[in-house]
Amino acid sequence: MKTIKVMTAVLLGFFSIITVGCSKELGIQKLSKDQEYRATVEKLFIFIPEDPGYYIMQGGYFDGEKFYVAMIKKDSQGYELTKIHVLDKKGKIIKVSDILELDHANNITYNSKKKMFLVSHCQSPDDHYYRYSLVDPDTFEIIETADLPKPFFAMAYSEGRDMYASGEWAGETLDIWDGDLNLVKSVSVEAPGSLSQGVYCDDEYIYFVRSSQNGYQAEIRVYDFDCNLVWAIPLDVPDGVEPENINIVKGKTYIMGNDWKNGCGVVYVVHFEEVSK
Repeated sequence: MKTIKVMTAVLLGFFSIITVGCSKELGIQKLSKDQEYRATVEKLFIFIPEDPGYYIMQGGYFDGEKFYVAMIKKDSQGYELTKIHVLDKKGKIIKVSDILELDHANNITYNSKKKMFLVSHCQSPDDHYYRYSLVDPDTFEIIETADLPKPFFAMAYSEGRDMYASGEWAGETLDIWDGDLNLVKSVSVEAPGSLSQGVYCDDEYIYFVRSSQNGYQAEIRVYDFDCNLVWAIPLDVPDGVEPENINIVKGKTYIMGNDWKNGCGVVYVVHFEEVSK
């Protein structure tokens, strides 16, 4: 395989840090549509949680300066409780929210028009598969909670389009919504074998990060807004690592996740290689 200059992607976890330098590379938005790719990882740093109760990472958002990470734990009835942790770019904790009722908090996206986070609840013992909440990013107050007519494991906002994109269940259906969350279209796509995780949108593409399951490898699946698959990029991560969410800032792609084998979160830089046809 021939290595090309591409992008730096970060797989992020919890809260104690070991760092390694990285070089500038081309972002995922600049990959060729006619080329197949494979992603390999280089570990940058790991995180250890301060509160051992809230050690499971789910949704996350990066604004270029701060990481907002949903950390959850389950109570005795199986309900999930969420605390959003705010980290600086070196992994230092800046702020932690109070306990929030956001269920699985599977994805966090920022609506710049409303100046709110939209959090995908994803699942709960009460079947909140259709539910989202709008959360103030400064105070963490839950401003609105409502259900949509379609289920979604993760939803992301495109600022340039003023639209949302989401995935249903195992990823076999993609839904496009306007900025007021009115359904625009629902499109059936090939069901991936990998496990549904987080999503990010820019003005051109919809990026799903998916973890391994049942012999299927972790991957990044990229669609256009007509819901055509552009790339399915295998993502090589060590055994026990579960990618959880994805963000792209200034051409760099950040993926946050859990390292179950070592009991921590982990940060990788991801390198893309051309796959010979």
